[in-house]
Amino acid sequence: SPLRFPPSMAAPPADAPPPQELELEHMIGFAAGQDDDSSVQFHPTEPTTFVSYTGCLIIIGSVSDPHAQEFLRGHDEEVTCLAISPSGHLIASGQTSHTRVAGSEAAVIVWDFATRQPVFRLLDLQDGPTAYSRNSVTQLAFSPDGKILGGADDRADARLCMWDLPTGLLQAATNTKALSFLEFGEVVASGRRTSSHGKYLIYAGRGPAILRFTLEFDVRSMQYALAEERFKMPSQGLARQYFCGKYLPQGAGYLIAGSSAGELCVFNCATMVFRAAVPVSAGGGLLQLATSSAGGKEVVYCGCGDGKLRVVAGLDQQWTMEGEVALSGEIRGLSASADGAELLAGTSLGDVYIVDAVELRPRHGHLGGPRMSSHTQPIRCLAFGDSSETFASGAENGVLRLWELSHYTVRTHIAPSDNKAAHPTCIVFKGSDLVSGWSDGCMRCHSEDGKLLWFVPLTHNGGVYSIALSPRFIATGGADASLRLWDSETRRVLAEFGEHRERYRVTGIAIDRNKPHLIHSCGADKTIVTFDLKQARRSQHFTQQEGGFCGLVQSTQGEQEIITADTAGCVKVWDGDVRQDAPIAMLVTWTERDELQGKEKKLNHIALDPSGNHLLLSTASGEIQVWELANAAEPRSVGIAHSNEVTQASFSPDGKQIVSVGLDSCICVWNWFA
Repeated sequence: SPLRFPPSMAAPPADAPPPQELELEHMIGFAAGQDDDSSVQFHPTEPTTFVSYTGCLIIIGSVSDPHAQEFLRGHDEEVTCLAISPSGHLIASGQTSHTRVAGSEAAVIVWDFATRQPVFRLLDLQDGPTAYSRNSVTQLAFSPDGKILGGADDRADARLCMWDLPTGLLQAATNTKALSFLEFGEVVASGRRTSSHGKYLIYAGRGPAILRFTLEFDVRSMQYALAEERFKMPSQGLARQYFCGKYLPQGAGYLIAGSSAGELCVFNCATMVFRAAVPVSAGGGLLQLATSSAGGKEVVYCGCGDGKLRVVAGLDQQWTMEGEVALSGEIRGLSASADGAELLAGTSLGDVYIVDAVELRPRHGHLGGPRMSSHTQPIRCLAFGDSSETFASGAENGVLRLWELSHYTVRTHIAPSDNKAAHPTCIVFKGSDLVSGWSDGCMRCHSEDGKLLWFVPLTHNGGVYSIALSPRFIATGGADASLRLWDSETRRVLAEFGEHRERYRVTGIAIDRNKPHLIHSCGADKTIVTFDLKQARRSQHFTQQEGGFCGLVQSTQGEQEIITADTAGCVKVWDGDVRQDAPIAMLVTWTERDELQGKEKKLNHIALDPSGNHLLLSTASGEIQVWELANAAEPRSVGIAHSNEVTQASFSPDGKQIVSVGLDSCICVWNWFA
């Protein structure tokens, strides 16, 4: 056999050289679940450039070219917020804290936009000494002069920090409750001739209160200090939560804030009093705000919870509605381009639209849809058919999508089934049709245009978790530990096998390449079973002591052995012709360093490339690994982009690309050079 796995379970040494990184071609994802308005933003000086985040990456893209993406790498956890300096020279991004390191911090990284390199890593938003505590950076904002960066986290006793950007040093900090927005106002010049330190005014929302923080240099202590004040509210009738806020410099200066009642609330910043509540949204609240004065007229764009993007103009107590357009889902991200000609609007359904700012008309992307689309819930399954141009994915909210890979757009969107709690767990292509297994125990088949062609209720109790196709039958494995065969035409049960242990799901099925009457299956019960359809019985059985199996493939080389992946992080080779309950070869996918750092070992999926020369592993640590079967001493390449478990990855049929999906709701497209 050409398979040359290491002969023992010994992990690679801690000082082993790192493998080559896979080239990330494109990332499909939009942080639709985030409550802040920073998930997608136009660059303040480059009208066609936008900055967004998804997973653990910052993405710099172009609204005119869907293929143009650059990635800023530095975060090791999910990115949670983003800010761009008014000059466009700096980007700040914040993340959630580590999950396994006691007393760790939610980091803020400041990037140089021109060089795409990190400048500072700020670690002052401490989450306290409690073991396994977790907090996230939720607010970031630059001062108008670009000299101060403000940030806050999401704890109940949140911390608000102000950093000096020329040095990256913490200037001041204070404890406060979690903030819903953070917005700098004007910079007030010092009244002292001997002082060059300006006074910064920062506005924030905190529950039903609107706050003003003053950052001012104290000559007595020779350091900056933060002071907090509350805006005056009406004595009754204005109990609101505030989701977003923007500072308007006109006149005495005004703060506008979007409320939970769908109003645009106006506050005079000089007197710190409430001035007006302008009804904007009929339901779902006013979630996002963007402003523009590009045409010589100050306008406010309002992203609403009812899916409407509305435009209002005015000041103080005089406001007029100037237009609206309906988009899909709640508007969770909103930004105006540098020239004021376009808007970027992201919705709760994962769609990002480019909207003409004057006509309020969406400029549709390829195939007439939004400019970008993404899943909004963890993605559980993935499949290619015969074409390298299309693939399918399924998410936990029950959405199935057929994607066009060349433009990264959705060709077909299949809405959740009649059982709203169900989601697809596995997909295979049958010609151009999609056959999928579901968590409600059903098997469904959809055409490429999304039409439901047929479904089999109660395919398995507890869910269908593996599917394999032959010309005559469909093989399914379920949470009920059974393997069933279904007639491809009538969908009637042809045979049923119950050799796996009860209450352990069947996680993988392979129909033998040379002997199609043999069906190989593996399960979470740590067993591999081969069924002989001619004899209608089990013909082979393997058991291991550690780690349930998460999937299997059959090699195309040599003796065409069965290769498995398991939750202990091991890949093993099994020869059905050898009557011994042990693998003939194995490898360990983690190093001693990984174990010392507490890195997750579990594997979630295994696949082969079209040539049969390389294994593709999806890991719970968020990596994908490519191993060369002829020399499997160490990974050939590793892909790092996901911020959570990679649930599945697959080579395209032409072997030139890899697509991976994960619990972070992201789809990554990688270039593969064999």
